[in-house]
Amino acid sequence: MLKNIAVIAYHSSPLLEPGSGDSGGMTIYVRELAAAVARLGVRTDIFTRAQGSARRITELSNGVRVIAIEAGPDAPLQKEELSAHVDEFVAGVRAFSVTQRVAYDLVHSHYWQSGLVARSLADTWNVPLVHSHHTLGQVKNQTLAPGDVLEPPSRLSGEAAVNLAADVLIASTDDEWEHLSCLYGVSHDALKIIHPGVDHGLFHPGDRAAARAELDLDDELMVLYVGRIQPLKGLELAIRAIGELAGSMQKAVRFLVVGGASGRGGDGEITRLNRLVSDLHLGNVVRFEGAQPHDRLPIFYRAADALVVCSHSESFGLAALEAHACGTPVVGTAVGGLSYIVVDGVSGYLIDTRDPSVFARRLRAVLDPKASDGFHESASRSAATFSWDRCAAQFFQLYDCLVRERSPEACTC
Repeated sequence: MLKNIAVIAYHSSPLLEPGSGDSGGMTIYVRELAAAVARLGVRTDIFTRAQGSARRITELSNGVRVIAIEAGPDAPLQKEELSAHVDEFVAGVRAFSVTQRVAYDLVHSHYWQSGLVARSLADTWNVPLVHSHHTLGQVKNQTLAPGDVLEPPSRLSGEAAVNLAADVLIASTDDEWEHLSCLYGVSHDALKIIHPGVDHGLFHPGDRAAARAELDLDDELMVLYVGRIQPLKGLELAIRAIGELAGSMQKAVRFLVVGGASGRGGDGEITRLNRLVSDLHLGNVVRFEGAQPHDRLPIFYRAADALVVCSHSESFGLAALEAHACGTPVVGTAVGGLSYIVVDGVSGYLIDTRDPSVFARRLRAVLDPKASDGFHESASRSAATFSWDRCAAQFFQLYDCLVRERSPEACTC
């Protein structure tokens, strides 16, 4: 029977609030999936690298623990530095399993460095390995933002090694399935598509007036961005589009940016974007709100007239799904899994150009008071089919099959 799962989130702790540093959509994915799987009766231990004074064992939710393993300096590290401490981390997880007398039936790893940890553990414990990449180095290199740097060869070779070791690789969308198959040569038998979910108990339509009052918004149009700030996210496109909207609408326009610096270029990107805001004379229009607690995001989504997603590449787009669940339309670039969430022309727009004028034109259509009610209603309907319980049920079926069959091709059909 499937009783205990070891989840590896080496580089990013699920205890951290998403929106800055290395904590983003993957953090939400890991903890929400674990909680939903636990509701099906399977206990999950999530192993992450210890940092600072956080407790070494934390009960995240019923049936879900976060285990912080000492590996390397007791401080944040850049992703590029983490590979040097993989062996130490593996040894720490093994020691925990032995001393706590916990046997794991399966390992599920998230992101390529976690996959390198997981392949050693799966071999030691002789259990199946499921891996979720979330983002892919070759895809990021093909869609690089101006001024950004290429993903290093160490990542590309690490991803290839994980692909060979994993029993099953999880793709969130058909696009990711195709990238793994065509760019990395992964066998179709080792691939399975499972869409992420959204917490409808937290993200749902609510009192818009109350949300706007809490954010100190008057009778103005509010456009929102939620996510980490780094060149990959392409926020310059949104700011330039907002610049074209400001002064051309019947109401004042505000653009709220929720999120903090992430990765090597994060701080520099914030500096560059602030300079752009100044150059475009948008100081009274654009507000950088910083990273916010995840359970506070519904206030922003409900207050917004539209969410923008301007990424050069996107594995799925959980912020867009959360916004839709709150009844907020999305205008975004046609990348990653956004086409699964946004019904073009119905619940928002997907745009295949990075022309700010085109982006502004689509935003103007969504903000039009004659059409806005229809977009908001369609957004809620689009999100209704996604849930973490549905996602967890599919994962449970896969996990259980792998434990019983140890034959990936029998479990990915």
